[in-house]
Amino acid sequence: MILLYSVLFLISFSFAQSSNLQLGDSFYSLRAENAHGNMAKDKNVKEAIKHYNLALKEPKREEAAWKLLRAYYFWACFATPNDKERYNVLEKARTEGKVFWKEFPNSPDVAYWYSVNMSLWASAVNPLRALNAGSVTEAREIARMLIAQGERNKEAVARGHQILGRAHQVLPRVVVVLNWVNKDSVEYHYKKALSLDPSDIATRLFLADFYKERKRNQEFEDLLKPVAHTKPRAEEYLEDERNLIKMKKLLSDPNFSESQKHKKNLDESK
Repeated sequence: MILLYSVLFLISFSFAQSSNLQLGDSFYSLRAENAHGNMAKDKNVKEAIKHYNLALKEPKREEAAWKLLRAYYFWACFATPNDKERYNVLEKARTEGKVFWKEFPNSPDVAYWYSVNMSLWASAVNPLRALNAGSVTEAREIARMLIAQGERNKEAVARGHQILGRAHQVLPRVVVVLNWVNKDSVEYHYKKALSLDPSDIATRLFLADFYKERKRNQEFEDLLKPVAHTKPRAEEYLEDERNLIKMKKLLSDPNFSESQKHKKNLDESK
C-alpha cells in the first residue's frame, strides 16, 4: 500500500511539474484517440487548446502560439462535424492568428498555421468578404516570407511554395486586384514544395488535382499510385488518412478510368 501511494505521488508530482506547453503537447499527441470515420472526439484537442492558451503566459509564448493555431486547425477539420462550430473555431483561429503574426512576424510556424486557418476561413465565407479582409494579400505575403527562409529552413520554404501553388490554382485572375495569379505557375510551386518535402501528402494531392484538371492523366497516375495505398504516418494519422482517401477516390473516378482505358486501347492498337 505504501508503495502504491508512493507511485501515485510521483505521478502526480511529475504531472504538476510539467509546463502547460508540455501538457498541451501530451494531449495533442492523443488527438486521434478513438477516432472513427476519419473524425476524432474533441476531448483531447480541447484539452490541448486549454493548456496552450495557459502556456501563452509562460516563457515560450511563440511556440505556444503556433501550436495553439495548429490545434485549432485540427479541431475545425477533424473534431467537429458541426458547420457552425467549425466556422466559429476558424474565425477564432483567424482573429488570434492575426494578433500572433503581428507579435511574431518572423516566426515561420506562426505565419504558416495562421495562413492555413485563414485559408480555411476564407473558403467558408463569401469570396468578396475574404478579399476585403485582406486574406489573399496576407497569404501571399506569408508565402514570400517562408520562401525567404532559404537553406536554414527547408520545411518553411516548402510550405511557402505550397501556399503559392494553391493560391494560383484556386484563385481567379482578376485585373488589378489579382493580376498576379498565373495558372502556369501552379506546377512549378508544387514541384518545388515536393522536392523540398517529399513526405507532404497534401502537396502531392494538390498537384495531382491540378494534373487531373488539365487532363494530364499519366502524370496524375504516376504521382498518386505509388503512395495511394500506403499507411498513414502514426504522428499524422487522421491528416494523412483523409488525404489518402481523397487520392483513392480520385484514382477510382470513372472519368479517369475511362480515359486510361481508352488510352490503353489506343496503345494496343498501334
